[in-house]
Amino acid sequence: MDASYFKEQLQAKEDMLAQTTRFLVQTQHSLEEKNKELLLANNEIFDSISFASRIQNSLLPDIDILKIFFKDASFKVMQQIGIGGDTVFIKNTNNGVVFGLLDSTGHGIPAALLSISGTLLLKELMTSMEIDNPQTLFNLLNYQLHKTFNNSRSSIAHKEGVFFSFSSTQNKLIYSSAKGKALLLRPTGEIEELANTKKSLGDDANTEFELFEMKVMSGDKLIMYSDGLTDQFGGSNNKKFSRDRLKKILSKSPRENATEMVKKIEKEFIIWKSTNAQTDDVSFMIIEF
Repeated sequence: MDASYFKEQLQAKEDMLAQTTRFLVQTQHSLEEKNKELLLANNEIFDSISFASRIQNSLLPDIDILKIFFKDASFKVMQQIGIGGDTVFIKNTNNGVVFGLLDSTGHGIPAALLSISGTLLLKELMTSMEIDNPQTLFNLLNYQLHKTFNNSRSSIAHKEGVFFSFSSTQNKLIYSSAKGKALLLRPTGEIEELANTKKSLGDDANTEFELFEMKVMSGDKLIMYSDGLTDQFGGSNNKKFSRDRLKKILSKSPRENATEMVKKIEKEFIIWKSTNAQTDDVSFMIIEF
């Protein structure tokens, strides 16, 4: 073979390399443009969620209302992506105050919409119809949720939680619970789990939620929480935070006030979660009698 053959082969390889280089450069430019578009879209989504979070947080109640009736009270809401389905509810009545915690189906935007609609409906029921009985509130909310969002073929909107009504004139505390998570902490460190109705709000329009009455004493603390708190994975073995761990935290310092306890639970949760992603919306509220 003469030198011309090798020159032709070399030229062919150079041409192929040049074509490949041009293709890679074009691909790089295309990817850069796509990245710019994705970054812009991501910023727009982030800004929208951030603004939506401000709107949803503006609906959170004033904790000072509870401090009129009880020694201390505090709550924390940590949505998974800034907006979500967890909320707390507080509203004073002619007889005292109604308060509670609700956890809506899922998380993110759909759960936030369900949470906001539920809050507005509850306010309407309490304002226009002057209802302060938690059993009646749950029965009506359950019926409206099922009627609006669910049907005989599918069920897409649910809430779990617990609502209390305190009468300052009778010094009486009653509540209803739809799979709600609530504990009563005694000053001795003893913890009691509160009974509940084993049905979610929105599951069945005909569900009748039970009404419970509680006896509390000075120094007792009422703890409400969503399952996002106890179901969070973390720790050295990547296990759930768990209800038992929450109980241990509470029982170690039973005489701390509600505000201190909420801060302690939040701190323990953050340490436990560490670098793990938050798996669900999280909320908890503590009332000190």
